[in-house]
Amino acid sequence: MSAEELRVAFWDMVKADHPDGLLLRFLRARKWDTSKALVMMVSTMHWRLREMDVENLVFRGEGAAARERDEGFLKQVRMGKSIIAGRDLKHRPVVIVRARLHKPGDQNAEALERFTVYMIETARLCLKDPVDTAAVIIDLSQFSLANMDYAPVKFMIKCFEAHYPESLGVAIIYKAPWIFQGIWKVVKGWLDPVVASKISFARSPEDLAQHIESSSILAELGGPRKWSYNYIEPLAHENDKLEDAATRATLKSARQQIVTQYEHSTWDWILAHDQPGLVARRNALATDLRRNYIELDPYLRARTIYDRMDYA
Repeated sequence: MSAEELRVAFWDMVKADHPDGLLLRFLRARKWDTSKALVMMVSTMHWRLREMDVENLVFRGEGAAARERDEGFLKQVRMGKSIIAGRDLKHRPVVIVRARLHKPGDQNAEALERFTVYMIETARLCLKDPVDTAAVIIDLSQFSLANMDYAPVKFMIKCFEAHYPESLGVAIIYKAPWIFQGIWKVVKGWLDPVVASKISFARSPEDLAQHIESSSILAELGGPRKWSYNYIEPLAHENDKLEDAATRATLKSARQQIVTQYEHSTWDWILAHDQPGLVARRNALATDLRRNYIELDPYLRARTIYDRMDYA
């Protein structure tokens, strides 16, 4: 990858994040070793650009999948194999993985990987500053060996450890049956110790209440909240702005100007040894980037079920 490709890939990754926050994820993941953090970040850029084509995945979204009959991907979205539902006590979005709905032969590995990345990218958009991590509940109620599939577990671990570092706040394994004991011994061996330290087990709604407000626990998890996932098919004209290349180009041009100013102010900040005025300037430009992305978003990303049901 050329330097310019890496630069484009980095700013595509930033979205509504503060650029420093994105860099800090990789630095923390590699314990402040800048060389290792750079290698990790470049590897992620290559993965996003060349392997997963993440920007194209979110640009096309559910509507394109429906038109092209991508049934492997759509089946998982429609059934809600993983869903985003509410926030935990630390205001992190809660992603629930409903393992009982997974059947290894129902979709190919590529469709499952696309769905996994699609869910992670969607959950990223649910973050509210200063919260920068998500909570994941792996619901193993009604789980049996017929649902077990090591390949997607490995892929999910790879995503969180290699490509979305420091994005997982907590992972709660809920109502694990006795057969999971042997599976857990295998899976735990694949985990980085930092990720493993974020995993806890819960067996009841009372256990979940240590992480989630009791009144917000879904009925399907044994709580009082009577909300269920019902998929809403893509609406006519909801993605019309994706066809407006002229407006997209105008907003991207404006974004590029902000990016250039941010890069220049960063050089000034480094050379001037942290003068307060330059810090404020960089933060103001980061805010401008966030506002620009919010305006640009409907021209870059197809609407999701969470847009259609106005997830908050």
